[in-house]
Amino acid sequence: MTTEHELGIAEPCEILLVRHGVPQPDGTMNPGLGVEGRDQSQSLVAHLRGESIDAIYSSHLIRAVQTVEPLAADRGLDITIDERLREWVSGATAYTGTEGMVDNSRTKAFLEGRFEEGFMPVHNDAELRENMVTVMREIGLAHQGQKVVAASHGGATNSFLAYVLESPHKFFFNPGYASISRVQVWPDGRFVLLCINELTHERDRGADILPIG
Repeated sequence: MTTEHELGIAEPCEILLVRHGVPQPDGTMNPGLGVEGRDQSQSLVAHLRGESIDAIYSSHLIRAVQTVEPLAADRGLDITIDERLREWVSGATAYTGTEGMVDNSRTKAFLEGRFEEGFMPVHNDAELRENMVTVMREIGLAHQGQKVVAASHGGATNSFLAYVLESPHKFFFNPGYASISRVQVWPDGRFVLLCINELTHERDRGADILPIG
């Protein structure tokens, strides 16, 4: 069989798009991780122990940065901040995780997977998708033949992967906290999806766990 080298196939970049760990709401739009979230950030380190990581990116939001800080320390890498990896912008005045929702109809819609029927707020969906597609392509083209971690957010992950899948949806799945979705970026800028929602924390892989955002 002809080898990849003989065929002249380039090596793409593989981006591990990581959703942040569980935050601890503090009345602001930019909380850091809680105890559970910090535990998940350590699980990410253990989960990736057998893989080489060449670079780490993150949105500027504290919960994303803190999720990859242990990984960066473990690998001796800096974290490159890019605000285009941020979560959607809505009219909310304080961050509230899905596990803290008090609106029963919104909670029911979320738990039933009806993400676009009452759960999802009005937000900057067009800008969000454009930013995510652009920054993911730029990261991939800057790291051809390498493996890169990019820490982002649940809505941003949905928006980007919907683009890759050519889906009209803005939010179509619930990314686990500290989960990984893997995407290749080829030299011509194409995205090739490898997997969605690879759970890194053992607790989150349990059969009796309700979906959380």
